[in-house]
Amino acid sequence: MNKHQVTDSQYAQALAAGQREAEAEFRARAVRYVPEWDAIEIVTTRNTGFLIPRQWIGALQEASAKDLKKLEVWPDGSAIEIEQRDIHIGVHGLIVALLPAMLPSQVIAAVFASCGGQSTSAAKRQSAQENGRKGGRPRKKRVA
Repeated sequence: MNKHQVTDSQYAQALAAGQREAEAEFRARAVRYVPEWDAIEIVTTRNTGFLIPRQWIGALQEASAKDLKKLEVWPDGSAIEIEQRDIHIGVHGLIVALLPAMLPSQVIAAVFASCGGQSTSAAKRQSAQENGRKGGRPRKKRVA
């Protein structure tokens, strides 16, 4: 007998949490080995792609070209694997770890700054409303 039963509301909450996680993470739609570049191509669910040199992926450094042709995507897109070699690599973690090597630091800083500036919260909304009632943001004092 099963002692742990999942209610409909728990199931719905788990589905919603999984959906939020899938939207916030890099997920793979396709993966393949590109022998002429000795690289792994990952196409994400957002129709973007990454060509990652194999030597940047520690788990794949010892894999043969024959094994690399067996790369597959997990059904939910969260990982790529070579099942016969018991190699499993999280897509989101891989891409996040490699982004600093692929992009200049100024670009990464600009992206994070832009995202931070767009964040909203109840406190930020309330503060903006209070400042609006007072006539908006105070003008900067000019120093002569």
